[in-house]
Amino acid sequence: MRAVEKTRPILYGVADYAELRKANAWFVDRTAKIRDLEATRYAVFLRPRRFGKSLLTSILEAYYDLQYADRFDEFFAGTDIGAAPTEERGSYLILRFDFASIAKEVGKVQSDFDYKAALQCDTFARRYRDVITGELADRILSAPDSGKKLAQIYLGLKGTGHKLYVIIDEYDNFTNTILAESGEKAYNELCHGDGFFKQFFTELKSATTGTEAPVTRLFITGVSPVTMDDVTSGFNIGTNISLDPVFADFTGFRHDDLRAITDYYAAHCGFDAEKAYDTAIRWYDNYRFGSASAPSVANTTIVLAFFSHLWRAKQFPNELIDENLRTDYAKIRHLVTAERRLNGNFHVLENLLAGGQLTERLVKSFQAREISEKENFTSLLYWFGITTITGEKFGKMTFGIPNETLKELAAKMIPAAYSDVHKIDERVFDINDGLCDFAEKGEWRGFVGVLSSIVKENFAVRDTVEGEKVVQSTLVALLVASGGPYFVKHEREAGGGFYDIALEPQLLRWPEIAHAALIEMKYVKAGDPAPTKEQLEKIKAEAIVQLDQYSADPALIAEWHIGVAGVPPATGTTGILPVETTGTTGVSPVALHRLVLVFHGGECVLSEEV
Repeated sequence: MRAVEKTRPILYGVADYAELRKANAWFVDRTAKIRDLEATRYAVFLRPRRFGKSLLTSILEAYYDLQYADRFDEFFAGTDIGAAPTEERGSYLILRFDFASIAKEVGKVQSDFDYKAALQCDTFARRYRDVITGELADRILSAPDSGKKLAQIYLGLKGTGHKLYVIIDEYDNFTNTILAESGEKAYNELCHGDGFFKQFFTELKSATTGTEAPVTRLFITGVSPVTMDDVTSGFNIGTNISLDPVFADFTGFRHDDLRAITDYYAAHCGFDAEKAYDTAIRWYDNYRFGSASAPSVANTTIVLAFFSHLWRAKQFPNELIDENLRTDYAKIRHLVTAERRLNGNFHVLENLLAGGQLTERLVKSFQAREISEKENFTSLLYWFGITTITGEKFGKMTFGIPNETLKELAAKMIPAAYSDVHKIDERVFDINDGLCDFAEKGEWRGFVGVLSSIVKENFAVRDTVEGEKVVQSTLVALLVASGGPYFVKHEREAGGGFYDIALEPQLLRWPEIAHAALIEMKYVKAGDPAPTKEQLEKIKAEAIVQLDQYSADPALIAEWHIGVAGVPPATGTTGILPVETTGTTGVSPVALHRLVLVFHGGECVLSEEV
């Protein structure tokens, strides 16, 4: 009898390469890039959170560690690098640091950093005692703190012929949190002057210079260049390979990877393959690193979380955003407020949500004190993965939000910032209730009323200059942040024009949604006289002409399943995000509501269905 093939497991959140190989877990082979990496001795590789950086460092450790040399086939059989390894495989002593678990509290960070860095040095001494001699191992173990232990390692290995590969994972994890939550002063104490973190990198740099310096290779991962620029006065201890086209897909799932994992688990678990593939593309894909022509990649860890749920539960998750990612991005909301006032960073985020994109020069290196500069904060959004590169023109990059996950998370920062200043948390729940009523009954006045009141309460004097953009971005952000049953679209093409706001039903998740909406927003400047009844009728008539144009678009009708029962939505492309393919037949028709909202400054003076 033929044995039944065991389904390969998905080890979500596991960054131990040896464990993945032992379990024959799902793994995307990028080991061919190791050959390219060897062209750079001291490399810095930056990617957003949850993008597979820790697993990458584990792969490098398994490949280069001389104590794993006799297990090479166990680790790399069947991989690209296993078929044609480089001469340097299995020839290094590995000194590894992981800064992800360092305490984030300002009063504890120094002692915790020293303790954990010292622990890694002690582990190194014990692991390689037979290689580096017992005498050197004892000197390392008896040194009183991490700085002195590092000095013993570097000085003890100098001139011995032993090659040292230093791997630092998540170098800026704790500093990013301190900058966001404790402020620039606390951050500067760590990274400037005689701060212990700067001293650590000073020691590291000294071990890379001079005759027969022991640190032959260095690989550092992190999220942004900010801390590296502060602690090293620029990337002068290594080469930032993050924008190199060779490494654009060093981590992340390409489309062929998404297709492979979809087809494999759909065949073994019985879920709808096309639905799963389209969902992964729409919610987790479309990151491009370095240039607009770079291959599109999806967030590695979040993709695995999605398919892990499908593999175990054999049904689609109700929540498509991983809670860990939501927590990660919640930390940086503090960067858009200062002393309980919304700052310039907040308005960059507003403009992103209002206009759908930002155009600035991509800044490769800048310090924390420079974050408030527009082009730096715009670049920081890219490094954090909130935006991605969608185009290039005259030396500048166009940045857009890559997928539905980041659209929701970015939009949540606006009401979160408002909440920090104006306390509106509970109002977001009211919007959600209103959207659910609309989805079921077509009642739109509830959520529109809450939105209008929040805009009015938060419309400040400075908004008289960019008032229309402020109102639009606030409406979009609050709708997205409410977590309702709709894809909130803004400034997307339909019928040869661009609608203001749309509530596209998420039919994949909730096929019972019965109502959708196109919202045309008109604006009268706060400094102008309030519009008369006749003026409002004229404005409304203009809006109706536009809504007639948008609502007649055949692609929109098909994709949203407007008015025709049993006809599945079509596949197409809207804006930078692919349109979802449901493959659903026999679904009840969706009713399209066309709404006109007219604001005079921050006050909604007309709200009608037309």
